[in-house]
Amino acid sequence: MISRNPRLLTPGPLALAPEVKASMQSDLGSRDSAFRQVTRDIRHWIQDLAHAGPDYTTILMQGSGTFAIEAALTTFLKDTDKVLVCANGVYGETAAKILRRHRLGHEVLTRPITEPVSVEQVAARLAANPQITHLYVVHCETTSGILNPLPELLALARSRGITSIVDSMSAFGAIEVDAARHPFDILISSGNKCLEAPPGIAFAIVRRALLTPEQTVARTYTLDLYDQWCGFEENGDWRSTPPTHVAQALRAGLMGLRQETVAGRHARYAAIRDRLIAGLRPLGFAPILRPEVQTPICVAFRNDALVPDALAFTEYYQHLRNARLLIYARFHEASRSFRIGCIGQIEAAWVDELIEATRSFALARRQGGGGAGLARRAAAAPERRP
Repeated sequence: MISRNPRLLTPGPLALAPEVKASMQSDLGSRDSAFRQVTRDIRHWIQDLAHAGPDYTTILMQGSGTFAIEAALTTFLKDTDKVLVCANGVYGETAAKILRRHRLGHEVLTRPITEPVSVEQVAARLAANPQITHLYVVHCETTSGILNPLPELLALARSRGITSIVDSMSAFGAIEVDAARHPFDILISSGNKCLEAPPGIAFAIVRRALLTPEQTVARTYTLDLYDQWCGFEENGDWRSTPPTHVAQALRAGLMGLRQETVAGRHARYAAIRDRLIAGLRPLGFAPILRPEVQTPICVAFRNDALVPDALAFTEYYQHLRNARLLIYARFHEASRSFRIGCIGQIEAAWVDELIEATRSFALARRQGGGGAGLARRAAAAPERRP
């Protein structure tokens, strides 16, 4: 066990500001007017961040961001619709899995995780498939931290009369979203990323014209965004028990972002990213992305000498963990990379601690001839016959 609070350098959940944590100390009744005001503030402030006018509305959903993605896909897609899913990482693939699970029409346009979605390829696919009714794109694909060309893809969808669905889970709050300049139809995000709140509430910003009984399908009860929206509009209440403490923390997180601004938060995260890359590069850790498509959300690193596989990554992760430093605990086999988050209340000193811990890990592996992991792999290898 980690005896003291670890340093979270993950792409979510995050290290939270003290005032966000403190806001969860108040007990509120879920149907009380005070909590209704919290809900109204959250919905209003999220919409403000997106520069979304009165033709949009914000629908909150209990659960993680994936809850809201499944809610949007199952609420706003009819059996006759077909979605083009742009996938250059795990989270585009997740949308396709949800669509397959619900037997909803779709096809997937796959790109390498190191390359942004190609507007030209999307245009060609749409031209060749007039039955496509919806375009699904991940704003920032957290598998690598890559930025996809959202304004251009939204313009393409509008020009063809196609409904746009945007997963802005890891971007919203730190990368500008402007519904006035670049209109979307549905945008989904969560409180526990760049809004710097704890997990438990996700949301969809939706064009109001889509919120009619004719435009929606009630495939589930708990994930029915139309029914959830009706409750907010009619009486300000959530349909089922809301996470009241998390909602208060999300409100506090939004207050902090309104003071810092999206541009200010982007700059703060970018400074952490740049410090991280500058410190790890001399140790042989290189980002897998080109600088021009690298967001300040997270960095996917690769080091074939020190962290060549999942076993070596487990040793590296445990070494950092012993120093109270937590990075994302998964190794991406296909790209042989791992992720370090740059978002949340990360301090520059934490980055320096991580660099020093990585330096000591590198030294231990070199002195040990590659580390215990290499020895275990050698022992487990089948004996070669002469």
